[in-house]
Amino acid sequence: MKKTDLAYRTLFDRNYGVLTEAEQERIRKERVLILGDMGSGETLCTLLVRCGFEDFTIAGENRYVPSDMNRQIGCFTDTIGRSKVEVMAETVRAVNPAANVTVHSHLPEEGELGEVIGRADIVISSVDDLAYAVLIFRTCRALGKPAVMCMPAGSMGWVSVFTPESVTIEQALGIPLLDYQGLTGVMRSREYRCAQYHYITQGDWRVDWFFGYFSGKLPLALICVAEWTLVSLIALETMKIATGKWPPITAPRCWHLKHGRLKVTRFSWFMRLHRRIGWCIFGSPEGLRRHGLTHYIWKRIFAFLKSRQKISN
Repeated sequence: MKKTDLAYRTLFDRNYGVLTEAEQERIRKERVLILGDMGSGETLCTLLVRCGFEDFTIAGENRYVPSDMNRQIGCFTDTIGRSKVEVMAETVRAVNPAANVTVHSHLPEEGELGEVIGRADIVISSVDDLAYAVLIFRTCRALGKPAVMCMPAGSMGWVSVFTPESVTIEQALGIPLLDYQGLTGVMRSREYRCAQYHYITQGDWRVDWFFGYFSGKLPLALICVAEWTLVSLIALETMKIATGKWPPITAPRCWHLKHGRLKVTRFSWFMRLHRRIGWCIFGSPEGLRRHGLTHYIWKRIFAFLKSRQKISN
């Protein structure tokens, strides 16, 4: 039997022990858009095609590098240097040759997002640029499309579904209604990165690594088991949306992984308040000038966190 002769029912027969034929058919017909080629996006692509999803649009512009080996499912010694989205497309077709895969070798520009998202039924953000992710969720809301969010960092992360009826990503995370340039200017500042110390307190980052990250010398710290756990939850939420079999976890509710424990909770009001205060400080030249007065406090905070880390060793 040739690969192309494999029937859909043959490939996904075991699904029908849980799903009805109508539910599985909805999965098959659902148009999935994955924007970004972080590890969560490519791993999700592999999971969804094995669930029976058959219509994919994937967009990304990165190539595999050796440091992707610790967590990215398509990274092997013979794929380093290759386009991630091309490898993702090959994986989808290797699982189900009948699958329809549209590949974009770059992320849509701000003015192109509406057209690309408008052709999808479910949208997943897999970018490490939070400002761009905000644009994705804003566009989805305007077009009435459900969007799934995954925010992994270190050993922690969040997964949640945003719909036209749910709270917005700005309300959930305490993000102001700035345009892309305004969001980018703040989020890429050293001061803003410094304020993300929950990467240490919740994500188990080493303090020295965090210093390298917020100074722009080191990448986001991630571990495979945490990211793949969260990606499995994205796939589950995508199946919920497609089939209607189970209610999705919609914002402000979310899956939260922290210190090896997973639970359904709500986005933290403390983190939301912390971000809003941060925007007041970092969102204007005057705030940045005044921030110099708090450097001593930050120094003491990180000295305390580092001493706790030494004690725990």
